[in-house]
Amino acid sequence: MTRTRTLLLLIAFMGRTAVWSAGVTSDADIAKELKEIDKVNAEGDWDTAWESLTQHEVPEWFADAKFGIYAHLGVYCVPAFGTEWYPRLMYQEDQKAFAHHRQTYGDQTEFGYKDFVPMFKLDKFDPAEWAQLYKDAGAKFAGPVAEHHDGFSMWASTVNRWNVGQMGPKRDIAGELIRELRRRDLKIITSFHHAFNIQGYYTAKEGWDTGDPQYGDLYGFPTMEDRTLARNRWLIKLKEVIDRYQPDQIWFDFGLAKMPDDYKQRMAAYYYNHEKIWGKPVIITRKGDHLPEGVGALDIERGWTSGIAADLWQTDDSAAHNSWSWVQGLRVKTPTEMVHELIDIVSKNGVLLLNVCPKADGTITEDQQTVLREMGRWLKVNGEAIYATRPWEVYGEGPTHTEKEGGFLETMQYTPHDIRYTRSKDGKTLYAIAMGWPGKSLALRFVEIDRLAPGAKVTLLGHDEPLAFNVSDSKQLEIRVPALVDDARPCRHAYAFKISGFETGLSPEARFVLPGVVTLKAENAVLEGQKIGTEEKSTGITNIGFWDNPTERVHWLLYVKKAGAYNAVGEFATPHSESLLTVDVADQRLPFTVKRTGNWDKPQMTEIGTVRFDQPGVYHLVLGATDRNNWRAVNVWDIKLAPQP
Repeated sequence: MTRTRTLLLLIAFMGRTAVWSAGVTSDADIAKELKEIDKVNAEGDWDTAWESLTQHEVPEWFADAKFGIYAHLGVYCVPAFGTEWYPRLMYQEDQKAFAHHRQTYGDQTEFGYKDFVPMFKLDKFDPAEWAQLYKDAGAKFAGPVAEHHDGFSMWASTVNRWNVGQMGPKRDIAGELIRELRRRDLKIITSFHHAFNIQGYYTAKEGWDTGDPQYGDLYGFPTMEDRTLARNRWLIKLKEVIDRYQPDQIWFDFGLAKMPDDYKQRMAAYYYNHEKIWGKPVIITRKGDHLPEGVGALDIERGWTSGIAADLWQTDDSAAHNSWSWVQGLRVKTPTEMVHELIDIVSKNGVLLLNVCPKADGTITEDQQTVLREMGRWLKVNGEAIYATRPWEVYGEGPTHTEKEGGFLETMQYTPHDIRYTRSKDGKTLYAIAMGWPGKSLALRFVEIDRLAPGAKVTLLGHDEPLAFNVSDSKQLEIRVPALVDDARPCRHAYAFKISGFETGLSPEARFVLPGVVTLKAENAVLEGQKIGTEEKSTGITNIGFWDNPTERVHWLLYVKKAGAYNAVGEFATPHSESLLTVDVADQRLPFTVKRTGNWDKPQMTEIGTVRFDQPGVYHLVLGATDRNNWRAVNVWDIKLAPQP
């Protein structure tokens, strides 16, 4: 046995007496707690029927907050290997964590997950420093992961003997942090992941403590009789946190899906019925259909919606690409990635809950602190374009968007040509946020200016002087961007332009970014010819160029999900007086004219016509010259087909 492993086992052994001798809540105590839950629900405004609970409204503070922070801090930060799933994976023989554990700490029969608990000291944890960092980052709500899948409570629990008050740091970590957050006027979130633990989280094997009944309250309960006890304890753990810390938001991980409805109903009603007791509105966030629609707000893990959601939603994402907790080899995201993600989410009627990954000593690493402080600096300048805003008619425009939606999506990389929109709650101010310095001018193609009121102006947040602008004959707004070098710009990462005193609407081409639109991109085309090819102009988007031969053509395959009439447009550029093109699709021919745009890299939207698809399916679209004898070369960016209302 190595000296390191011997030392680790000695440390664990020294802590076993305190860990294992602590008592658990008696059956009588559990019954008393459950009776109190039912009493509050019987006397409150919210009963336990879904018909009642689905009527709960999302509070305005949550719709205004936009940005919150929490942290995956737990015993799993001690081994700090792989991910926060180490407690489970260390017992699965086909996983790297299994082999790592044996090599580092010994066989699972000798050193189990419970033996990390005495090593979890948090000796450098400073709740005031954490709370101030969250405040400086611009968060409006924050809080602890109250209990993760590992069954170890991060508050000083009287319900669960496996808790930070009795073991490890022997401090009320959650309570200390919550008190400091409230002193800084932040709303409180507590997250719960422990429902998954009692569904069979751990692999049990002879000789492992995962199957030992004396540790069942940590590792989960293997029999249905024990599972009933576990479900009761799941509920009274929540009750304890609700009663003691009065959280403004309770967040649930995916294990909630398998909890019986009556437990979830009693929990939600008990929490909602405390609104009147506390004199403040609260919110539950749920995943998928784990709670019925209307019971709280939807949470999408590491993801987003493809467009503006009808109802306010939240994403939880980590400051790291590869883990939710501190591990060796943590790959921390850049400040630019996180600022851009926040902007995109808010433009789609969302809220960002950002996770940080502290170390087992209670410190947050410098690279993560840099991300948070940079977000705070950006929000200090541009906060009015984020906080207390609401979505505009469309979430944005530019080359970077996706039709994918849902969880576990890759972080998108934006360009200065990407713009996201928000508006003030009164609807009088529009914010156009460019995901990078836009250059000499910023043309808002999707914004149509219907009227200018006296005193209408455009400003760059953080810059004192109003900006020059022009409204074109087609009612589009073009903003003259001030000539500022990097150090003179008001911020980094993204730039918010405030548009006030204008009556705005959607431009005709903006309808081609709404749901159901089929987009045929240049990079997805099949090019017929010897010279025609793709290139990338100053727009940063791939286009089809070198189209000098009128016999050459462009081909796409497109999939139409819904039959009906579609309006077709395309983005083209040409320095010539005009060019004549034809689209052939679904046995229909649509000739159209591309007018002069001024140069090769200044595309404009061109109306192509209306095509009817009699049934859903795959179609072949061909773009070619209308008259080969009177051909003028063009550059092509894309073709879009939007279903008619």
